[in-house]
Parts: sequence; structure tokens; C-alpha cells
Amino acid sequence: MTITPFLSLRLRGKKDALLARQRARRVASLLQFSPLEQACIAAGTFVVACQALAMLGKARLYFQIEHNQLHVFAEVVDPDGASARTAKRLVGLFPEIDPKLLYRLTKPLPPQDGIAEELDLAWLVKNIEETASDGLFDEVVKQNQEILAVLHELRLYQNKLKENGEKPASPHAA
Repeated sequence: MTITPFLSLRLRGKKDALLARQRARRVASLLQFSPLEQACIAAGTFVVACQALAMLGKARLYFQIEHNQLHVFAEVVDPDGASARTAKRLVGLFPEIDPKLLYRLTKPLPPQDGIAEELDLAWLVKNIEETASDGLFDEVVKQNQEILAVLHELRLYQNKLKENGEKPASPHAA
């Protein structure tokens, strides 16, 4: 579809990582990912942003669609700066890893029911910008809802195991 990123965010600190998480959730929603996948994409984007901040300092986070996949990745802001040199040393420590795969999340797009086969990126960007005023508090509310849903599912699973006479595996068994 496109190789040009349709969204770019500056990463300078923790607030920017939270904003990236929020934008990732909105992008995933607009691309019609399931609620579970939306949560995974938001969380994965947050991890990419935090890793980029920790290893690169200032960076940019990009969202793009290529080969029917959503790509979220971070790159160094100043290619000749200290953070770029740090990134190059990191790549030197792990030569078997493709440097383009560092600080990256890739997810296949969901089946495109209801979305034109050639995604209208202008529409996508417009809808992301329209919801840009949603506060970060709303993101925390959504995270809390997801945690409660997961805990509820876990409780149901544990009760089902008890009913069947099975013992739930200890989280420390592995």
C-alpha cells in the first residue's frame, strides 16, 4: 500500500511514550483490529517507544502500512549525534539482528470488511487528528478496563479448572 509513514511522533520523554500508546490504540481501532489486538498494538507500541527512549534518547516513532501490515518503528532523530552512535554500537553487539528490526512492531492488517481495499490514508490521518484531543487519562481508563477484563477471564478459567478437578499451574513453575 504505502511505504511513506502516515503518522510521525516525537519521542522526548515518558509523556510522549504514553501519547504514542494512545495514538497506536486509535490507529488500530480505525484499521478495525479486534479489541484484543488493539490492546496488544497499544502495549507493543509503548514498549517500542520506551526502548527507543532508553537506548536512543530522542527519537521519532513512525506508523506506516506496507505489504498489508501495520508497522510501528522508532528511528534516531539526529543520525550523527550521540544517540545514533549508541544505536550503532548496540547493532555491533548483536550482528545477527537486522538493525531495521530493532525498535519495531509489525502486525498483519485484519480482514478488510468495510474498508476499501486501497486504504485511504488521508481519511486515517484525519480521524487520528480528530481524536488527538482525547486526554492521556482516557488511555489509562482503557488500560484499566483491559486489566479488569483479563483478570475476569483468568478467574473464570481458574474456576473452570477447579470444577474439572484440575490444579491451575503455578505462575512460577516455568
